[in-house]
Amino acid sequence: MIMVQSTFFLVHDTKDEALDLMKTMVGQSRRENGCVSYEYFAGITEANQVVLLQEWTDADSLQGHYQSAHMEEFLGKLGLYLESEVVTRTYASPDEPIAQRADARDKAETERRTQPKAPQTIH
Repeated sequence: MIMVQSTFFLVHDTKDEALDLMKTMVGQSRRENGCVSYEYFAGITEANQVVLLQEWTDADSLQGHYQSAHMEEFLGKLGLYLESEVVTRTYASPDEPIAQRADARDKAETERRTQPKAPQTIH
């Protein structure tokens, strides 16, 4: 399972247009293979903040989403409504191959650092 969190700060004057664009994106994205959930949430303390939470069954499904025609169209229009850069974080569950590789790499690095060094022979 992969979860993506993106935070948007919208220009106040065009916020309603941005929300319409986001609503369209929700409908299109939820129909994609591998989409578990896809929803935007309004900020409480920041009136123009919107957070997107999306869940995907696997990395391939997420990559397919990123390469979809509706994502390309969305990104082509989104810049008109942004006050600042979008901040995105991606989280993978431990059973994801990407997470497993990272865990294995971290374990190998820890083992390398804690193994006693072989004595050196000087010739």
